[in-house]
Amino acid sequence: MTTWTDVSAGLGRNDMPYALAMAVFVEQTLTDPADIADGVVNAWCSAEWPAQCLDESIWWNLFDLATEDPLTYLHDHEVRDRADLPATVTLYRGAVEEHKYGMSWTDDLARATWFAHRFDTIGGEVGKVWQVTVDSDMVLARFESRRGEAEWVLDPHLLEEHEVVEVV
Repeated sequence: MTTWTDVSAGLGRNDMPYALAMAVFVEQTLTDPADIADGVVNAWCSAEWPAQCLDESIWWNLFDLATEDPLTYLHDHEVRDRADLPATVTLYRGAVEEHKYGMSWTDDLARATWFAHRFDTIGGEVGKVWQVTVDSDMVLARFESRRGEAEWVLDPHLLEEHEVVEVV
């Protein structure tokens, strides 16, 4: 049986998402939900822009396979019940307007502000801070111990139905 350790051996961080998708969907060599969950966590948290490495629908399917149950979500490397989350959560995202509906959010306003302005000093496009309040059923993952970002990953299929507003 192939494990995520086998698949990811020797890969660069931005190569992990593609290798994960290939192993799960094309080669079908990575089938154990626990290994898929390890792959999802490592590939998502390692890649610079994971949602640009793979289509959001592919990520959604990977998160779905990793948790096996629509009433659960990934919390770091654990599968947990959504019932443990608050019914609604207010989250923030630092991004340019065309990316305000991304999958990656934070509950830390200061961190979102950092993301909104991280390219200002090198002449990049200035981002904005966006806010959304969502139900817990939209949460695919919550990563607290990786990268220090208090990251929440949301279901992209449901996000556009919510009002995403600029924080002033």
